Amino acid sequence: MTRRRVRDRDGRLDPGRPPIPKRGATMTTDIDRPSTSLVHRPYGGICGYRLVSDRATRVVVHAFPMSDLSRVASAGLLGTPSAYVMSDGATAYFGESRKPSRRLSEHATDPAKAFARDVFVVGGCAGAAFDKLLIVDLQYRLTRLALEVGAVEVWKGANPPSPDLTDAERVTHDRIVSDALRLLRDAGCRIFDPAERLKAAPPRPEEVSPEESADAADSGPMAIGVATTPAGSAEFELRYGGLWARGYRAGDKFVVASGSEVRTATNGSVCALTRSRRDQLFTAGVLSPIPGVQDRRRLAVAIEFASASIAAKVLAGAHTTGGWTPRDPSRTVWLP
Repeated sequence: MTRRRVRDRDGRLDPGRPPIPKRGATMTTDIDRPSTSLVHRPYGGICGYRLVSDRATRVVVHAFPMSDLSRVASAGLLGTPSAYVMSDGATAYFGESRKPSRRLSEHATDPAKAFARDVFVVGGCAGAAFDKLLIVDLQYRLTRLALEVGAVEVWKGANPPSPDLTDAERVTHDRIVSDALRLLRDAGCRIFDPAERLKAAPPRPEEVSPEESADAADSGPMAIGVATTPAGSAEFELRYGGLWARGYRAGDKFVVASGSEVRTATNGSVCALTRSRRDQLFTAGVLSPIPGVQDRRRLAVAIEFASASIAAKVLAGAHTTGGWTPRDPSRTVWLP
């Protein structure tokens, strides 16, 4: 880029000021410019509610786990027209609403949207609320971009409408969408990142010939209920409401086995440390939705805790759970 040096009043070059580009020279795009994003956590913690903003734009992003919706909505933080994204990193749903708190509450009780682990709400800052035309266009553009990138499966009913915009409106919306995408990424939303597409792509199936697929043990029995804990370790189970989990002691630690359940709601009596641990768990990408069940998620991996008590509190989202009890010796069932 051709640049002109800045001179002082006497005509001498001023080394303390950067050169400015000549008129007509190529400029950097908005997305390429240096920027500063502010992340505010009014409730503390790491993975709970975050308000992400930039003083150079009217756009703000409210980011929070779906389990925090009630607290965020009751605080009046979602009261202006906004577009929103709900996702678990594999599936995403896009919407818009004049009252996003009410619409998100409806989604939270919809079993079909049980995958919605994280919520990102895009709106205007205080005193600069978005209008209906803008949030409809935001929903349309974000949906289209997610489909083009292909990092997630887009869950939708009818296709979002493409609003009729004037040239002036389109240019303004272009800038707002650019700012929104930057702040969404800073808030932890990665579904618009092309690099995520490689992570989301399923592995190619192995090609196996009929001869190789034959197994001499194909005629053997299948056993149900065999132990998965290390030899010599006692297995325990936890029941709290409808939740069920199992685990075992490993030295001075306690391991919760994969397949165990995690309650989505958190009791008000839970301490800040337990809330922080639950936030980490819900944002780690290790919880899967349970079809037809809204109030619990299933662990896809085993999790190690410092103690059985801590494990129970984190899984149940409760200060008192009744504790772990020894499991009855499993009876193996043999199927021919």
